Amino acid sequence: MAATEKVLTRDGFARATTNRIAEAAGVSIGTLYHFFPTKEALVEALVHRMWADELAMLESRAAVLAQAPLEDAVRELVAVFVAEMKRRHVLYRRWYGEASHLGQLDLGLDLTARGTHLVRLALEQNRSRVRPRDLDFAADFVVKMVLAAVRTASRDWMKQVETGEFTDELVAMVTRYLLRT
Repeated sequence: MAATEKVLTRDGFARATTNRIAEAAGVSIGTLYHFFPTKEALVEALVHRMWADELAMLESRAAVLAQAPLEDAVRELVAVFVAEMKRRHVLYRRWYGEASHLGQLDLGLDLTARGTHLVRLALEQNRSRVRPRDLDFAADFVVKMVLAAVRTASRDWMKQVETGEFTDELVAMVTRYLLRT
């Protein structure tokens, strides 16, 4: 996976080949094909790892999400996804811009559902201040909108990501959606 990430980041999806990936991994092409029959299978496995890493970062902050005031929980939610994207922003840009069709939807939805559960707990803790009545919908909507915005930012708004403006604006948008005025 590390070799796939390196080659995809460096060369892009169109120029990445299984030969380049095998060479970067220090394995024979036959060994690579034993585990991954195509370049698409390698990239898809990498995308699944990327999604799992996003969820792991969110889960590592579950206590903050569940116990913090809603404004702080929203900032933490956005910050965790932005930090992961910043760490791998070229990979995100390559995947989102060149190969977003790769990744098994059912796995992505399962990982998203686990993240949504954590956000729902935060909404329940702040129920008296939360505007949307349907907490399941609100939590799912927030997670999917934040993920979509962060993935788009990797391609379109890296200057604003670097300055913190993107995080501030996304936090403001999500907070306005969630809180009663």
